[in-house]
Amino acid sequence: MRTLCDVCESAPARLFCAADEAALCSKCDEKVHGCNKLASRHVRLQLAEARAVPRCDICESAPAFFYCGIDGTSLCLQCDMDVHTGGKKTHERYLMLGQRVEVITGLLASR
Repeated sequence: MRTLCDVCESAPARLFCAADEAALCSKCDEKVHGCNKLASRHVRLQLAEARAVPRCDICESAPAFFYCGIDGTSLCLQCDMDVHTGGKKTHERYLMLGQRVEVITGLLASR
């Protein structure tokens, strides 16, 4: 299954931006991240495989970005911040995109 661009919802997603919580096609990435200096600094990862991004185990609606090995849960950014407070801040958590990514050196430098 191919992940479609979250902006145009028609083209296959090629990049994933964690700051925007969005999978984007190349054309929409240019529009979104080329609009201002702050947006152009977002780190994006090139998607190597197209699979659906898993959903958060807590809210069940937002994309999951983290996996907590202690709790055994997949969490979106907001739920991770809500759950991992106090003593739970020490839980080891892993970035989980649900997709294999390729780190492309200079992806942002060329903009």
